[in-house]
Amino acid sequence: MRFVWAVIAFLAAVGLIGAGVAQLTVLRGPDTVTSQVDAPDPDARYTVIDAAVLKAHPGQQELRIAGAEQEIFAAFGRTADMQAWLSDTSYNHATLREDVEEDASPVAVEVVEPTNAYQDTGERVRWNPRNADVWVEQMTADDELVRSFTLPAGMSLLVATDGTEPAPSDISVTWQRSVTTPWAGPLIALGCVALLIGLIFWIAGFVHLRRRRGPRRKGPKKPPTGRPSSEASSSERAEIAAPATGDGSDEATTGAAAEEEPETRTPDGETPDETTRKSVTARRGARRAILVIPAIAVGGALLAGCSPTAWPDFSTTPTPTVEPTEAPDTETPALTDAQAQRIVSNMAQTMAEADEENDTEKAEGRLTGAALEMRSTAYGIRKEVEGYAVPTALPDGDVSVLLPQANDGWPRTALIVVSPKEEDGEEETKATPTVLMATQSSPWETYKASYMGSIAASTELPELAPAWLGAALVPPDSSFLQIAPDELATAYADIVGKSEDSEYAELFDIESDPFLTALSEKRRTTRDTFNETAEGTAEITFDERAGDTDALALATFNSGAIVAVSMNDSETLKPTDEDGVIKIPEAPEIQHFVGEEETTTGLTTSYASQLFFYVPAKASDEPIRVLGFTYGLADSELLPEPEDEEE
Repeated sequence: MRFVWAVIAFLAAVGLIGAGVAQLTVLRGPDTVTSQVDAPDPDARYTVIDAAVLKAHPGQQELRIAGAEQEIFAAFGRTADMQAWLSDTSYNHATLREDVEEDASPVAVEVVEPTNAYQDTGERVRWNPRNADVWVEQMTADDELVRSFTLPAGMSLLVATDGTEPAPSDISVTWQRSVTTPWAGPLIALGCVALLIGLIFWIAGFVHLRRRRGPRRKGPKKPPTGRPSSEASSSERAEIAAPATGDGSDEATTGAAAEEEPETRTPDGETPDETTRKSVTARRGARRAILVIPAIAVGGALLAGCSPTAWPDFSTTPTPTVEPTEAPDTETPALTDAQAQRIVSNMAQTMAEADEENDTEKAEGRLTGAALEMRSTAYGIRKEVEGYAVPTALPDGDVSVLLPQANDGWPRTALIVVSPKEEDGEEETKATPTVLMATQSSPWETYKASYMGSIAASTELPELAPAWLGAALVPPDSSFLQIAPDELATAYADIVGKSEDSEYAELFDIESDPFLTALSEKRRTTRDTFNETAEGTAEITFDERAGDTDALALATFNSGAIVAVSMNDSETLKPTDEDGVIKIPEAPEIQHFVGEEETTTGLTTSYASQLFFYVPAKASDEPIRVLGFTYGLADSELLPEPEDEEE
């Protein structure tokens, strides 16, 4: 019967282990799922793969693009931004099917016609999608592009060539699947247990069979004690009958000792029979262990090959955290950190090339407003005055602060602080961070800096919202700030002219104002130099006023705002004597504008500045602070003749 149970256990082990191994091999599903993106319009210049398609299966996605005669281009970005960039053209749009069968492709492709939803913000000037600022990341390849990635939620993928030729036709998306076989491990484990039980029954059967069929010999009987029988040998009788050497007690003792043979023992105190029995038992146990070892080794090898997915997960499923949902009117930030870094790198490269070539047209690709005017003036001077410095340069460094406007439409603005890279050398390390206000006017335009300035190392920025949250654009006439953004430049010009006597003096931090300190020192030096040569024959006056550009303001925490404005100041030299002559300072940059060495009417030299302020909320006790600035020569002109003034 033991052999019957052993056979049953062996058959159960084979079945269980076979079923477990089958789940790991032939019954295991595929680790990847691939869907082809078949474009209905083969002549379309763009193909968009929707974010829902890329998230059709959990895990990482692999994109494969081929079938293009030109360099393949792919980029991903926010779905809303991509739709805006393509709003004036048709394109193939890959979306996710609903109620799709398991073996069918989950991708459905349709042609989207142009909507022209953003034509009022501007007009497209280029169709090539390369280096568009709305992309978070872009990639290129010559013949075939294969890329593995996991896109964040709300992102879509654009596939094209150069924007004029049809998009690549061979596009496929492969998803990595997490295939689990939760019963493979338990089945193999139960099979190993059945195999071990079968071996135990098999060994027990052999042991039982050997005991039943082995020799059955009787052991020798001991001779009886007392008088020897008549059949005893003569030698035995002689030993028994031998006379004793002592008294009767000695004789009895001698006879008893003669009847019992002395018992031999091992050094451990065991008899030879006991030692033999233990040795046989040990050998039998060793043979049984040797027979069990292969079963344990086979089972261990099978279980060791099982991955964690081959076992059921009995861990407690955590309660899903309820994520806060955004309100329908909540807008997303215009820039991500990666996007801002790419834009700043391109902006720094463009500006460096424009500075080297003194090319205003090239600078227009990344500058506008007050920043462009100041740089254009510097380029004109540099063409005649060698070595004349340009205004604040933008280092090719890292974006240390990003405050994008939360806006799904256009135009959209962002505050960016760029810190120079420390490994670029000693001169770069000593450079101060640069702050700028950049604006994108339409989906097809680049971000252009309208204000730029340098930040002192000791300047502390106010608390800002994180980049993933963004900030609101403060209206120019906001009444929630200590001064409305469109009135800030006028108020600060009054501070520059009157200092502590200004009606706005209590609102500003005058004592630690770096710009006011630098401008006051410059005017004092100019006045001292003038008094040394022209005192009594001429007069010098200073003037200041708000700039012509519009203020830009982004909200901070605590209901404050960072406001960027422009301001102009000037110094006028005018003779007080009718025969007086004013010698124009020996400054080649001023000679560039006037072209004269002296004048009898007078001279006005104008300067422009770009200023960044922190303006607290109206209820705050904090003062208005200057965060950064740029200062440069704007113009110089001769005063008209008196008769010209009367006319």
